[in-house]
Amino acid sequence: MTNKPTYVDGHNLLDGKTVLVTAAAGTGIGFATAVRCAEEGASGLVISDVHERRLGEAADKIKAETGVRPDTVLCNVTMEDQVQAMFDFAIEKMGHVDVVMNNAGLGGYAKLVDMTDEQWRLVLDVTLNG
Repeated sequence: MTNKPTYVDGHNLLDGKTVLVTAAAGTGIGFATAVRCAEEGASGLVISDVHERRLGEAADKIKAETGVRPDTVLCNVTMEDQVQAMFDFAIEKMGHVDVVMNNAGLGGYAKLVDMTDEQWRLVLDVTLNG
């Protein structure tokens, strides 16, 4: 028997606020954050991810779960021009951005001791610089 907590309904904590969820909004913490922002009444929601298919699927799933379909923008957070384009897109769509949830982070796909220098640099670039 598990004691799973009851899911708490939204309280309109983001009523009238615009939100940008960066990096990997198509999965995990980023996706859950985007869903919660919609549940909390965000008046505008933009999500980003580096994977186009995953991003589109996430937006569709958020719409199915909350009734709100966020705008989407592809972005690799290690590329400054793409980050600027993401913010420009969000401002164009929503008028301004009140809340930014920087969800950039990468753990890598290998054990730390087995990572190449290139893999390690990517983890640091996404997680710290992104």
